[in-house]
Amino acid sequence: MLTWARATATVILVAASLAGLAGCAGSSSSDATDRLTDPASSSSPTPTQSTPVDPSGDPSDTAEGCPYLTNDQVSAAVGMPTSETAGSVHACFFDPVGGVGPTVMVSRVDVQIDPVDYAAQTKALCLGEVTDLDLGDESFACVMGLGPQGQLYVGKVLITVNVEDAVDDDTGISMAAAMLREVTVPPTT
Repeated sequence: MLTWARATATVILVAASLAGLAGCAGSSSSDATDRLTDPASSSSPTPTQSTPVDPSGDPSDTAEGCPYLTNDQVSAAVGMPTSETAGSVHACFFDPVGGVGPTVMVSRVDVQIDPVDYAAQTKALCLGEVTDLDLGDESFACVMGLGPQGQLYVGKVLITVNVEDAVDDDTGISMAAAMLREVTVPPTT
């Protein structure tokens, strides 16, 4: 059950990220990244290697496991024991021990357009109230189409925390916000 949910969440997150980038085609950014969202462009964007602060770093040097949150931090935020079931520089999954409780997915996306514009456009997709956080360059938590989610922007790096199966949306938002406060964006190696 959790494997199916994790796979579904991953597919939806990737689709939502691509849809978000496509929705930014009207961006006024004048840098070369405009071609990535131009429908007339004949090629798809190519992922680039980057680190949270300096795009010249290599995230593959990161140690095994989730580089953004520890299992203890996630467990504290959701109020019950969790187990990291997968973790890499791209995505981390934390499942409740015993199978009942909130499931957390942490992901990293290197934003290829102006991150300020992207954050504003993404925030506009929130359903209901938005909890603004004073972290990084921009951060907030809200209910998105997939449920409670928090986003942290540091430079061109976006760290997203999704909470599934929280008691209710407000609790999920609080959990996502608590985890964003604990996120570590690894330094350049």
